[in-house]
Amino acid sequence: MKVVIVIPAYNEEKTIGGVVSVAKQFGKVIVINDASSDNTAPMARKYGATVISHAKNMGLGASIRDGFKEALRNGADFVITLDADGQHDPKDIPRLIEKLNESYDFVLGERNLSRYPFTKKFGNFFLNLATNLVSGTAIRDTESGFRAIKSEALKNFYLRAERYEIAVEIIFEVGKQKLKTANVPISSPVYVKGVGVLDGVKNFKYLVKRRKRNLKSYVDDFKYVAKNFIGAKSRRN
Repeated sequence: MKVVIVIPAYNEEKTIGGVVSVAKQFGKVIVINDASSDNTAPMARKYGATVISHAKNMGLGASIRDGFKEALRNGADFVITLDADGQHDPKDIPRLIEKLNESYDFVLGERNLSRYPFTKKFGNFFLNLATNLVSGTAIRDTESGFRAIKSEALKNFYLRAERYEIAVEIIFEVGKQKLKTANVPISSPVYVKGVGVLDGVKNFKYLVKRRKRNLKSYVDDFKYVAKNFIGAKSRRN
């Protein structure tokens, strides 16, 4: 079983070394350097990553798509993504891999948002609902960038988002393929502001454009999300 870890990075020279040094214990690390103006690329190489650099800034979506392509070219069985800014702990990687070994196709790391600002928690909850509604899924923390995907499923993904929309587009593809999914609680060592409310609105609009809908589709998906997502959340509280 070959694990390839994809880390998109833009001006993360202060954190990329620590992330790579831990992540490489669990698989081959590929850093997609999105035309950083600092020492992100040399720091990533210093700590053991293979680095692919963009000549110009192309956005998070393009970076992840390029990382996926490179992971598949490297013969990955499992592909992991995580952020370069330190908000994900690479030590949680084995927990996601364990779930893939339990016959799941896609595993998403679920952050503990209790220390996050109210506006972030509020926005996250409603973006989760909207994403699941359009995608026909029941996954928590759909904005999370800490994921694990089996390569056989990833090969069938049709991704075209250039920027932050990539997060919800991946969930859309998971729903489209009817993959077996799971959430795994992960630690969040630091709070990073990340995607804002406006970005969330853009993400939702992007999803709506990707899928043709009718009233019956929305009703059916709402029932599914209410049963699996809202119901699961209430049972956990």
